[in-house]
Amino acid sequence: MSGAMRVKIGEDWQEDREALLAALRDFAPLLEGAPFRNRYGLRGVSAFALFWFLRQVRPDMVFEVGVWRGFSTWLIEQAVPKARIHCLDPMVMLQGFMSRWKLGRTYRSGRATYSGDDFSCAPIAELIGPHTRPLAFFDDHQNKLPRLLQCRAAGICDIVFDDNMADAGTHRSLEDDLRDPDRRHLLEREIEIYEVFPALWPVDARIGTLHLVEPGLDFPIEPALRRVYDERQWHSSVTYVRLRAEPLEPSG
Repeated sequence: MSGAMRVKIGEDWQEDREALLAALRDFAPLLEGAPFRNRYGLRGVSAFALFWFLRQVRPDMVFEVGVWRGFSTWLIEQAVPKARIHCLDPMVMLQGFMSRWKLGRTYRSGRATYSGDDFSCAPIAELIGPHTRPLAFFDDHQNKLPRLLQCRAAGICDIVFDDNMADAGTHRSLEDDLRDPDRRHLLEREIEIYEVFPALWPVDARIGTLHLVEPGLDFPIEPALRRVYDERQWHSSVTYVRLRAEPLEPSG
């Protein structure tokens, strides 16, 4: 297919090794200023993956879909401090009815706007307006292909998906769709760049029925990186997608 989707996975990331290590050394000390230590959601290398992709894209507007306690909101602020942030999560409406003991500590930013709307219902295209480079980050455990197509309709080409491993359990991931010939053809027409962030150290973890095994890139275990290293098993295949300016025409 002309203009084939550019894929980066696993050992492909070795070409970025020095840049990754330099960014990781910048990232690790920031965790000491986090509002709380995340028990679920983004942790360890997966948190660094979002930081990395944001620093590479440098959007001036970020849609965070799936907020929960707000750790990723804080993380977005660290990576792109000048970006406008729109946080969308039904929990925004429900938080007042939830036990603070169950929810735990939360972070809510005075720089972000919050909505209980689902991304599919929110006026995303109106919020983007002209002259911006928006990015959408999805950590909402919804099927990922519909989210990708919603981004296309709204004019968002830069997307980051958490929990994009095959057989994720709570949703259908892009990795699942790539194994289906018809859905794969659709994704290849829509996607220009597809990058699954690698394990930096070996991963052998079980999450429910899901067994994650990756050899990692054999990064050094430096004292300053120890907190990230200790959470290395919390690997969620954070994935960056860059949509084509225009989808390719169907072949045949």
